[in-house]
Amino acid sequence: MPHPIAWVPAERARHASTDPVSQRGRREYPEGQRVSTLCGRAVEACEGELAWLWWTCPTCDDRAREIVGAPPRPEVGGRA
Repeated sequence: MPHPIAWVPAERARHASTDPVSQRGRREYPEGQRVSTLCGRAVEACEGELAWLWWTCPTCDDRAREIVGAPPRPEVGGRA
């Protein structure tokens, strides 16, 4: 069974989504695809190695963890 969540770099953050991924066999959204995120935004996917280094949207992270039954992320130092 495929994982229910895919991560999408967009708007200078990494968001999570349950939208279907159109690229067969991949868990990435193609550049420019509109994606609904778990934080309630509609964003355009970005591609590239640097995009994967953007900060993680905390709301998407919390919702993704709830969906898959993972424990909450531990608090770490201040966020920029």
